[in-house]
Amino acid sequence: MSKENNEPTFEGCEPSTLFREFAAECMELAQTTPTPEKRALYLKMASLWHQMAQRWEKKGEPASAISGQAADEG
Repeated sequence: MSKENNEPTFEGCEPSTLFREFAAECMELAQTTPTPEKRALYLKMASLWHQMAQRWEKKGEPASAISGQAADEG
């Protein structure tokens, strides 16, 4: 796949690692934004990216382990 623009490509990267990097970036943005509304938004986004990383890592576990955790959380 050729890269015809300056956008980053994520080929060969582990998705859960990328998700955690996105979460970290959102945390940095939350610390530097001047408004409480944007800060709350970035913190929520960071939380969601972190959850995505956890879910991605869990998808490789047996179904019984995942359903057991879901029952504990619910």
